[in-house]
Amino acid sequence: MPMKPLQKLTHMARRLRLLADKGYYPHYLRHQGVRIGKGAVVLYPSYIDGRMPYLVEIGDHAVISLYVTILTHDATSAWAGDLIKVGRVTIKDHSFIGAGSTLLCGTTIGPNAIVGAGSVVSRDIPPNTVYAGNPARFVCTLEAFVEKNQKAARGRPLLEGRHFQHPYIPRERREALKVNLSDGFGYFCAHLPDEKG
Repeated sequence: MPMKPLQKLTHMARRLRLLADKGYYPHYLRHQGVRIGKGAVVLYPSYIDGRMPYLVEIGDHAVISLYVTILTHDATSAWAGDLIKVGRVTIKDHSFIGAGSTLLCGTTIGPNAIVGAGSVVSRDIPPNTVYAGNPARFVCTLEAFVEKNQKAARGRPLLEGRHFQHPYIPRERREALKVNLSDGFGYFCAHLPDEKG
């Protein structure tokens, strides 16, 4: 069904606002019918199927990283006749979808699950697990993932992230970060351990 003139104008105004203000993206998606829970983060640019965005549900405090594609339909089945597969995509509370991942229609990401960057999810991901790859396969439990990263952080540079996450920080701070990371990698945190009290 074609959009009415007022609907078209409203849609165009929302698209223009999105181009000017990337923080508007979750509001834009809600207007399209996507259910987004409280505290959820959906970074722009990500793509949520424009044909049926209302079939996508994102839980509380879930994070959808950059360049994630969420599809609610699959037209490849049209080669089998006049058939287009459609399905809901549900991302449960406290889940993380890594950059460049694709979630296919009919999939559910369980609560507290992590999908690694660049993954293709074609089936449900259980709660409290880490999956990655194409197709996404089980990597480890969330508990093992947390333990592994906490262990890896010992002996590595630990920096307060808010001081470094902007391209226009002072040159001295940029150079200090490069020196701190000269042996590979480090970690950002919200507050350094001695500041937590």
